[in-house]
Amino acid sequence: MNYTGFANRVHSEAKGETTLTAIDFSPSMDFNDWKPTRLSGAITANTELIKKKLKLFPDDRVGIIGFGNVAKLMHAPVCLKSGHENLIRALETRVKSDGTNFVAALNLAEKCFADKMIQPTGNPVSDMLTGLFFEMKPKKIMDNNHKRIILLTDGQHNGGGSPATVAQRLKDIGVIIDCIGIGGAPKDVDENLLRMIASQNPDGSVRYCFIGDQDQLISKYESLATHIMPL
Repeated sequence: MNYTGFANRVHSEAKGETTLTAIDFSPSMDFNDWKPTRLSGAITANTELIKKKLKLFPDDRVGIIGFGNVAKLMHAPVCLKSGHENLIRALETRVKSDGTNFVAALNLAEKCFADKMIQPTGNPVSDMLTGLFFEMKPKKIMDNNHKRIILLTDGQHNGGGSPATVAQRLKDIGVIIDCIGIGGAPKDVDENLLRMIASQNPDGSVRYCFIGDQDQLISKYESLATHIMPL
């Protein structure tokens, strides 16, 4: 079935979920118009997401991506029942980076969904060869979970490539994308682009919103802890 507009319509069944939450670590996230900072608000909201999901769906998987001009996997997707404490600790990691690169974040999310993440052995030569091998022949994650991305930013994409193209590729294989803009005002983020990246609900609404304060952000992330209802 074809859908009109700039985002894919959501279609969901009763399965578990694997969620990758992508957090903007660009310098403006340290602005203190949110107390103490925008980044602190984002980390608090993600912590509440993990706690709420653990209560509701302990067998769901969650992973964390931090991005600026590059993207870093702060924690690979892990079952909440056994990994929630490590996920919360991982949120305290800082990704030192300039810029805001949505493509880097979405590409890394795509890789996480497509590949089994290879754990380092501590041997540089072995790790390099293993990395090369699995780049050529990635192993698919064999789970039936719905795949979701939550992308949070306070700015505009200023990296290379087309975020909308990468997002469309992800949506074409069933990944559901939520986009959240935060900060001073909606004009500070590229709302048109974030709407293009985001998925579309059955009623035609787009899974993008701008949030102006921390309490609203926490409420939003708690709502995202629930499973997407089937059509």
